[in-house]
Amino acid sequence: MTTGLTFNCRQEAALPGNGESRNSINKNKKIISPYGALIITLPILSLFFLYLEHVTHYGFLEHVAAIPLEIMFGAIIVERFLARREKKGRLRLLMHMKSHIFRSQIREVFINSFNALESPQIDIPTLVTADISELYRLREDLNELTYRSIDELETVVLSYIDARDAFVKFMDWAMQHDFEDILEEVVYVLHFIQDVRMFKESYPGRLFVEYAMSTPQGCEKLRTILTGAITKFLDYAIELKTERPELYDELMHEYLMVSERKRSLESITDDTLVKKA
Repeated sequence: MTTGLTFNCRQEAALPGNGESRNSINKNKKIISPYGALIITLPILSLFFLYLEHVTHYGFLEHVAAIPLEIMFGAIIVERFLARREKKGRLRLLMHMKSHIFRSQIREVFINSFNALESPQIDIPTLVTADISELYRLREDLNELTYRSIDELETVVLSYIDARDAFVKFMDWAMQHDFEDILEEVVYVLHFIQDVRMFKESYPGRLFVEYAMSTPQGCEKLRTILTGAITKFLDYAIELKTERPELYDELMHEYLMVSERKRSLESITDDTLVKKA
């Protein structure tokens, strides 16, 4: 829901393939998977050999009956171990990739997003000094985002165009490492960037934000992009502060330096315009 320059964070936009339909598909895949069939078949096979031993009184069938169970428990242990190790490895890769992406051109997107906020009062200096409990509080209390002006909101939107190459790189990486959820989110952002580029090429003198907010579909896409940037950054900040606090401090001080430099340049530009006037 959007009212003026206020955007609701709680109403997550449904991306293609997300939601109950995709969850039900994944559940069906798990039910008919070879691994599931193995877990069901092996105990039945053991019971069959035990029945044969009961009927024929051949003692060696008891040992044969134990083999499927040994295979089943061995498979469970090995599968769980490998899955846990693979998950840790994938999450470690994801953190490294995020560290690179968040320090590339996408950095400007987040800095502009926080600088344009009127409420809640979350800015780069606040994030620099925030401890883990405060980060959790900021994330949990995040309900609505209110921006100061359409012009500042337009600056946020246009910064996505400059960050396009970084999003493309992130998309390629997600495809290579089979991060389906991330891939869908990045593709959604790239579609938004294409919308902005095409609009600005056709109407260079108009504001894309005004155009987007003139239709329910455009307004919802704008809301999804804006709230997604803030929530994703806070989620990553919590993850980084928990796992790599020294890297968090390094990242945030870098953001602070860039943010202060941007404000300084904007101040010089404003003073120059005033003198010319």
